[in-house]
Amino acid sequence: MKFDKNKKGFSLVEVLIVMFIAAVIFTSFYTVSTVGTRYIIESKNRLAAVAILNEKMEIIRNLKYDDVGIVSGIPNGKIVQDEDVNENGKFFQVHTYIQYEDDDLDGVFPSDLISNDYKTVKVTISWKDSAGSAQKVDAVSRFVPPGLETSAGGAPLAINVKGSDGLGVNQASVHIINSAVSPALNFTVQTDNTGHIMIPAAPESLGGYQITVTKNGYETVTTQDSPSVDYLGANYTPTYTKASVLLNTLNMYDYIQDKLSSLTIKTTDYQNNPVGNFTFKISGGKVLGRDISNVNVFNLHDTSLTDVTSGEKVYSDISPGNYNIALDANAQYEFADYSVPTMPVVLTPDTNLVYEVKVADKNVNGLLINVLDSDTNASIMDAKFSLVDSVGASIFTEKTVSAQGVGYYPDSTTALLGGTYTLKVEAVNYITQEIPVTIDKLTKQEIKLVKI
Repeated sequence: MKFDKNKKGFSLVEVLIVMFIAAVIFTSFYTVSTVGTRYIIESKNRLAAVAILNEKMEIIRNLKYDDVGIVSGIPNGKIVQDEDVNENGKFFQVHTYIQYEDDDLDGVFPSDLISNDYKTVKVTISWKDSAGSAQKVDAVSRFVPPGLETSAGGAPLAINVKGSDGLGVNQASVHIINSAVSPALNFTVQTDNTGHIMIPAAPESLGGYQITVTKNGYETVTTQDSPSVDYLGANYTPTYTKASVLLNTLNMYDYIQDKLSSLTIKTTDYQNNPVGNFTFKISGGKVLGRDISNVNVFNLHDTSLTDVTSGEKVYSDISPGNYNIALDANAQYEFADYSVPTMPVVLTPDTNLVYEVKVADKNVNGLLINVLDSDTNASIMDAKFSLVDSVGASIFTEKTVSAQGVGYYPDSTTALLGGTYTLKVEAVNYITQEIPVTIDKLTKQEIKLVKI
């Protein structure tokens, strides 16, 4: 066999180009195939959800009007509020919402004493797609009673959920329990876009309605027995007592529900290094009620430590409100300054607040000063201080005190030797002071400046 020596093969560049084109084609084909398969699966899931939805609605349509309701709900009936359905190996969540409606065509309560004109039914089918995202389909239908309308008994129960800013909290879940009525109630409804719920015909009950309001990312609000017992075992009067429904009146209840926040308690030295293992007590948050002395009872009480490594203690997902924080005395460290100077610490909704405490080692040479107004004892936040040694050499000049009028040195790795120094403190509109100080370990000095 003879070979043609003039016939050329493929170069490396040509081979690489062909391989690149083949890779692009294969990747595109794989991507299209994968996306297509996912769409087919999700289409099947949606068709299954719609089939479940239609079946559920058809079941409800075949019930007698009096049976169209939620088991242990208002209106009471034969429908389970929440259930799981397995369709071809896929789980779907079925939620049914049934509510009396007070139609304004014939007037609303109190001009229309029969406030249960008809029923609205909403069925929602929800599931997770292949990417883990929430999907749902729903349908709404109206059910009208046969013949003339008749009162189902009870009276309107209105619930308003809003934040401390006065704005309504939409889609908050309101769980209502009342075992004192027959049939007993145990169901959940959601607030509308304005944070409002209206139940036109709730059964009469004196202090029997236990109401719990929840929403993801928000604090939980719940009614309590009166009196209730605090964490020390003492009685207090709750802010939200169990609700009542009285006949021939509109029974309205307002609840404050705010977004959760986080609070970090942090202890550091003046070189911003974490210094941990400090014991502290914290009390505050949502006001649950008032005790016999008319003092607020809060939902958070804790005794804890700042972390030995990070110097932090983090309280995540807690109610906004006022918090009192008290650090126990420490043998080695002096609590020198605070990022929030006064108590209580105010934690606003949907915020991450850091409460930082500066500490100074009592056994290390240092100067800690507090500059005050001589007349009012108020802190002078724009004061400056300088230090000169015994031979007239400047150690530092015009360091500014904190917002609390506190200054400390050394605030770097440079050590301060023990000995006698001259401390100069000055501020705008005040007479400058120069005083001798002897540094021996941590030396504290209170300076009161006189106005010019």
